[in-house]
Amino acid sequence: MENNHDQIRKTARYLKTARELFIIFVLSLVVYIIAAHYDILEQIVALTNKHETWQLDEFITVAIFLAFALAIFSLRRWRDLLASERNLKLQNKELQTALKEIRQLKGIIPICSSCKKIRDDEGYWHQVEVYIRDHSEAEFSHGICPDCMRKLYPQYVKDDLGGKNNPN
Repeated sequence: MENNHDQIRKTARYLKTARELFIIFVLSLVVYIIAAHYDILEQIVALTNKHETWQLDEFITVAIFLAFALAIFSLRRWRDLLASERNLKLQNKELQTALKEIRQLKGIIPICSSCKKIRDDEGYWHQVEVYIRDHSEAEFSHGICPDCMRKLYPQYVKDDLGGKNNPN
């Protein structure tokens, strides 16, 4: 689906570029026809000769320079825009990959009331730690809480007086 959207965007960009180039070509043709019909360049030369003290011929030089400078400026901005677009596409791909990799536990999880094993979608029972590790990014480390320590290993638990409980 994404590939189809990229292809549509490329086609739209190509058509837009072709349309703009066609408009530039047509406008250039119109300017040529008008300039040829009215002999604009000859009129400019005659005007600059007539008013030599105004230094009008330097405006032509400046106009030509500005045309080239603006063309170079436009090409550089266009190159920067393409680089930004490539960067955005790369970041978008990275975000899409990250979204695919996110793993979350959701919904109701069937758990045994006695041994606390969890049933998976195929009907197999797994220890809580294994199920959560396989279905999330969580990892487990094991220890023993104080209540279980007193219950299972009373000989190693200090009593309230600071000494060890002695079951004997």
